[in-house]
Formats: sequence, structure tokens, C-alpha cells
Amino acid sequence: MALFPDSETKKRFMKTGLPIMLGIAWAPIIWMLFISSLGPLLFALTGSWTATQVVVLLAVLLATYFLLRFFMRVGTKFYTDNQ
Repeated sequence: MALFPDSETKKRFMKTGLPIMLGIAWAPIIWMLFISSLGPLLFALTGSWTATQVVVLLAVLLATYFLLRFFMRVGTKFYTDNQ
């Protein structure tokens, strides 16, 4: 049993589903980078780990979104339909 019945379904999934899975996979890595670099500074400023986690979470979501948008834009420059 094939996962995709035809090649068009597969192409649509690659254009929409793959960036979402990439964002889900990279978000914890970006979170670890942000919490290790910004966490102590934010904790010193706020005095609360809850506030620090919320700020870092928002920064991670924003950074992941912008990185995915950037990679999707760069990807369309290299892989266009006229190849």
C-alpha cells in the first residue's frame, strides 16, 4: 500500500507538510540554544523561571517561523517548475 496514491499528492505534501515537520523537529533544538544563551539573562531580569520560559517559547516560535519562511523562499529560487 502506497502512502501517496499519485505523484501530485506527493508534491502537494512536500510543499506544505514537509516545512511543518521540519519546524516541529527543529523547534526543540532552537529552544535549547535560546534557553542556554538567553535564559540566565532573562532570569536575572525577571526573577521568574515561568516568565523566562514564556519569553523563550515566544522567541523560539517566532525564530522557527521566520527560518521556515526564509528556507521556503530560498527553496523556491532553486527548485522552480521550469527546470
